[in-house]
Amino acid sequence: MMRFKMAASSFTPRRSWQRVIAPVRSRPPSIGVFSSSISRHLSSLGEPQKKPLEVYEEMVSQGRLKADVSQREALADIQRLHNSLASYTPPEVKGTAWSETPPESSSEGGGGWFSSMFSGGRKSALLSSSSSSSAPPGLYLYGGVGCGKTMLMDLFYDCVDTDRKRRVHFHAFMLDLHKRMHELRSAHNIKGDPIPYITEEIINESWLLCFDEFQVTDIADALVMRRLFNSLWEKGLVMFCTSNRPPDDLYYNGIQRDLFVPFIHECKDKCHVHHLLSPTDYRLMGTQAAVYISPLNNSTQDFAEKLFHRLTKTDAGLSEKTLELRGRTLTVPQGSFRNGVARFTFEELCAMPKGAEDFIAIAEQFHTVFVFGVPKLSRNSMNQVRRFITLIDALYERRVKAIITADAPPLELLESDGGPEDELFAFDRTVSRLTEMQSLEYLNRAGRKTAQTLKDLFSTLDGSKISSDKALDLWNVYDADLNGEMTVLELENLMRDLCQFYRGKRSIADSDVEIGMKLLAKNGKDVTYDQFETGFQDLLDHVFVSSARDN
Repeated sequence: MMRFKMAASSFTPRRSWQRVIAPVRSRPPSIGVFSSSISRHLSSLGEPQKKPLEVYEEMVSQGRLKADVSQREALADIQRLHNSLASYTPPEVKGTAWSETPPESSSEGGGGWFSSMFSGGRKSALLSSSSSSSAPPGLYLYGGVGCGKTMLMDLFYDCVDTDRKRRVHFHAFMLDLHKRMHELRSAHNIKGDPIPYITEEIINESWLLCFDEFQVTDIADALVMRRLFNSLWEKGLVMFCTSNRPPDDLYYNGIQRDLFVPFIHECKDKCHVHHLLSPTDYRLMGTQAAVYISPLNNSTQDFAEKLFHRLTKTDAGLSEKTLELRGRTLTVPQGSFRNGVARFTFEELCAMPKGAEDFIAIAEQFHTVFVFGVPKLSRNSMNQVRRFITLIDALYERRVKAIITADAPPLELLESDGGPEDELFAFDRTVSRLTEMQSLEYLNRAGRKTAQTLKDLFSTLDGSKISSDKALDLWNVYDADLNGEMTVLELENLMRDLCQFYRGKRSIADSDVEIGMKLLAKNGKDVTYDQFETGFQDLLDHVFVSSARDN
């Protein structure tokens, strides 16, 4: 029986590369982790329409968040926005008239719909019915990386009681916008300005939009944003966004920025601007796992290769894969749809003409992505820097487990010898995210275990002895930090998922987790793979008994 103890003796002299930051033994919870747990906290309160400030104070009192003066100051503005929504009547849902004649304003001035992106023009028929909106001002929340902006926005989002709301990374939103524009012209034969039609669609779906990581670096996005958001605000949009930059610094030094500046003025008019001045980067305060591996040498390469083999061993169909995108395909050099694992080199992802759409497709298809050979970066490779920033954003936003081999730790990856200010500024966020993605908190949340995932994992379990392949599949999912041992927290996650699958509830008593640990680890320490495979049936029987008892 093969054992997956990763701390092999051959690596002992190289321990330094297994951690970028030494473990912090006493630490506040990671902001990123609690962004994903707020909904569960709200559901446990048993009261409708909780207020953001109340939820924050309760989580602080329970020790789930660390009190932060700057966050409380931001919450005052967030609470004001939440209060104002109580008296706001959102726009009614209306049908989208695809067959209508394109609005006259789309060709005003002879420039076609493209030129209308920058001209106020006459209001189209689709917009005229709601030209004066009574929507309350939204909120533009900006500050340094890891200070809690996303957590605060998610807290607000979960406290707003409406189905017509959407929380989305701004990159993904703009990709969706360009996709809609393409579909309008091709499928619906829209010849004029597509923005009024798209505005109608978006506002019907969501009058409240919450954007994470609001930033503009692409000229195609910059050219369309003024026209789009003017139309949305006229229709009654309320916007809450987070950003690392103040509004006046958006699209800084961008091509044809003068055409974008009117959007900045409109944004400041439609949103209250709050600077979150917390000095703490909470992402840097979690215990690290060996998933960011540096420097680049034979030992680190061998370590990552063995880890990839372990995670894909049960898939006989491991091979090159193809993902279908809009009118084109994306090649995955080596991937396992069965195990949800893919591998690339840095060159294949960031030295080739790829963008956010490619990286999002990868992140949505695979829950674990290997990136081999990340070099030190400089201003001479800014295209690669931009792609790497976008790649990490896509993986982080979708809670993908990233195993990276690199020539230097995150803080030393980009040589600060000048370069475009936007990219250097954005790379600070990348460093912070790379660090959080190594934390045990992040890894325990990674993988996106959906109902279908649980079905795939558990539906074949019965009274017979678990097969080696099934045991390894389960082990690879629940040994979250991939260190070859299962902790109490990792075992608790497995037992909760089993309870969810078999009786529709994730709740389980601490005493049952302790019993489960004793069934597997006879010595009372963390569980090895051998112990897991040998004792899993006893654990499953125990979960069945506890489930029957609780029901």
